[in-house]
Amino acid sequence: MRKLNFLKGIVDFVWITMLITIPFLLFFVGMVLFSNEPLDIPIEINGTTLEVVDFKSKLIFVFLIISVSLIIYGLFLFRKLLRLFQLRVIFDSEIVMLLKRIGFVIILSAFLGGIPNFISELLNNNISLSLGLNPFVLLFSLGLFFLVLSEVFVIAKHLKEENDLTF
Repeated sequence: MRKLNFLKGIVDFVWITMLITIPFLLFFVGMVLFSNEPLDIPIEINGTTLEVVDFKSKLIFVFLIISVSLIIYGLFLFRKLLRLFQLRVIFDSEIVMLLKRIGFVIILSAFLGGIPNFISELLNNNISLSLGLNPFVLLFSLGLFFLVLSEVFVIAKHLKEENDLTF
């Protein structure tokens, strides 16, 4: 239980820090999207430097912002999941639903962040093949992990229900 409380504390700290910085980020995003002049601030996302000046780069930037917003929503769902674990609600349909939703949100975020990154590299004629872990693979794998975990919890829930009926 101590590990769960420690994890919940870390997630809450990250959540509060994000809530403090979100208004500043929204202001920055508005400046980038609605300004016709390039900013002197380099924007680097997933190892790709993005100069937001034309419509294509602004569209890529919007996809990346949506991807980050989905990660924030996934973190919100993860906080809810940890709160239910703290309340010792384990084998419940809400847990399964939260795990599935977290998995789908993370996978969608991986695609919305990975595809624009690929398009950006394609537009800059900077296509390269690198073997190893990149953010797309990590996010996609994490999303699949949450989906598999939701299926494990479905099986465990059915086993618990069968066990409760035998007594």
